[in-house]
Amino acid sequence: MFADYLDRLSSAAANGREIDAWASAMSDLGFSRHMYGVRAPSIDGAGEHLIESTSFSEDWLKSYVGDGLYVNDPILERSTRDLTPFTWAACPGKTKQTREFVGMAADAGLAHGISTSLALGDGYHGAVSVCGDHFADEDQVLMSVYAMTSAMHALHVQNRAKEAQGSTQLTQRELEVLRWMADGKTDWEIGGILSISENTVRFHTKHIFQKLQVNTRLHAAVKAHMMGIADISHMSL
Repeated sequence: MFADYLDRLSSAAANGREIDAWASAMSDLGFSRHMYGVRAPSIDGAGEHLIESTSFSEDWLKSYVGDGLYVNDPILERSTRDLTPFTWAACPGKTKQTREFVGMAADAGLAHGISTSLALGDGYHGAVSVCGDHFADEDQVLMSVYAMTSAMHALHVQNRAKEAQGSTQLTQRELEVLRWMADGKTDWEIGGILSISENTVRFHTKHIFQKLQVNTRLHAAVKAHMMGIADISHMSL
């Protein structure tokens, strides 16, 4: 079964769809919702988290991220210090704030789940949480989630590295345009900053999109951030 999963995962990764293959496998295990977050490289080295994929509700994400609920999340806290997989039941709130968080998560349908840290050679690299109905064979499911997730993450990191190598194909001018684009500047503003025309900015933007294989300015900015060549921590989505 695991070998079949690895075959499907490898095939999907060849098309950049390793996360989709993993999410499908998690669904087969009974986990209807997931969140996959990584610690992204950044210009200042802060290494903040970015959500790569999630099926959690928009309302919950707005509260969790936008309203800062994550500060009291005992699961996230454990994920950053414990590199082994664990069930959510193993993380009862120890303070009033964390107990309130656990209660709010349960009210949102996030009561039973598994989380695991994602580690590479340089240590902690991100975390994954999957959520579903109560599961019976806890140990077996725990290790299945861990093994499948680790394999997906390794392939995803490889694909990210290939994308990062693609950034070296950008010319110096394209890198300049991309950095100002990620900063939220318009074509007119970028032209003024770089002393070039709007048409020239659009010309460079077209080539940037082609080289990064993106279709929107936002997607280009996110890729630039993941490559560590631009900073979008100021952006609000």
